[in-house]
Amino acid sequence: MYDSLNARSTLPDEEAEQHLARSPAFLDNDGATDAKGWVRVQRRGMRIDYKPDSRELRVRGSLQTFAQGHNLGTFTAPQVHQACTDLAAYVGLPPDSLRIVGLEAGVNIPVATSPRPFLESLASHKTAPFAATKPPHGATRPLEYGAYHSDYWVKVYDKGKYSQLQGRSLPATGPPHLARYEVVYRRARPLVQLTGLAQLTLADLPKPEVLAVVLADIQRHWNLIQHRHHMQDSDFDGLTFSEAALLAVADNTAFWEAMRKKQAPSTYKRNRARAKELLAQRAEVNPYDDALNKELARLEVPELSPKAKAQI
Repeated sequence: MYDSLNARSTLPDEEAEQHLARSPAFLDNDGATDAKGWVRVQRRGMRIDYKPDSRELRVRGSLQTFAQGHNLGTFTAPQVHQACTDLAAYVGLPPDSLRIVGLEAGVNIPVATSPRPFLESLASHKTAPFAATKPPHGATRPLEYGAYHSDYWVKVYDKGKYSQLQGRSLPATGPPHLARYEVVYRRARPLVQLTGLAQLTLADLPKPEVLAVVLADIQRHWNLIQHRHHMQDSDFDGLTFSEAALLAVADNTAFWEAMRKKQAPSTYKRNRARAKELLAQRAEVNPYDDALNKELARLEVPELSPKAKAQI
């Protein structure tokens, strides 16, 4: 469920610094600093930096890769709990001393066919359009699409193709393709708002109530994704001219953002709602919805109460 995290800590005293120095993360490290005063190590999918002058510690990387050696499979709630315990021990510090200031949460989605058509159908998330990232070396088309907001962004990408380009093939016994969907919390603010905690730490990540509320947020953001609909003549049958015009621009994020500024709020809301209604009536069945729900169920995350889910 969790993938990359960004954790910070400021060590309180020399004793804590000694625990860090004797930890497995810094085993056999000579303590040499770079030009900016950081001692840097990179092991098990984690980049761990320590600055002796200010006692600042930064831990960044894939929690799933740290635990499993890769992030191609399922990362269940019990596995998350063990990984958080192991990561704290790896740096020799209490898990509640590591503040989470960034986090990726999502799921791998095994699919039978290439996810490219699905990726290219992504239109927007809320008011943010999906944008393609530059194809990596070895790819001729974009493999990743993201919709960006100030504190977080939503991304969907061809995980299987990325892994192949990195020299890691998918298991021969599984589906031939793999997509991944993630919500990337870029700052601590959306995480503390979501969980209701004053500060989110590594000790909190595996707690059932935190796992449940993050899972519910993943599902909520998925449901807010809008897809492009390839119009056919039959889509406009029985519509008035104004309804046909609304349908034609229903998935055009830039158009609606411009109209929001130019139209009276009541007019904008009425037209936007009608456009969404018309588009929903013609939307094709999305097989990724079922695939996503099956994979989320495999994470073994406890069910969130309806009351708590309604507060997200």
